[in-house]
Amino acid sequence: MRTLVFSAAVLLLLSPPGLAQSVEVLFQAVITTQGKACPAVTRVKVLGKSTSGAGIVAAACSDGSRHVIEIQPDRSLNYISSCSTFETISGTSCF
Repeated sequence: MRTLVFSAAVLLLLSPPGLAQSVEVLFQAVITTQGKACPAVTRVKVLGKSTSGAGIVAAACSDGSRHVIEIQPDRSLNYISSCSTFETISGTSCF
């Protein structure tokens, strides 16, 4: 799983702008599918991995909202929670 998390970080940091934008759009879609507002993802931070081995990332949106997304080993994405809920439960800061 560490490879997947590292790969996501490398993809976000080193890929051409068009490809990085695609990843941000995918994260935005996961957030908005849950009924949460997110006009655009403006920042992403890799947080680590879950006990099940899934990658965990935080996504900040242009409206100021912040969310946590899980990247499964099969590269599917799941919405976890808002950052404030995640921070309260885990004690880990999103940004």
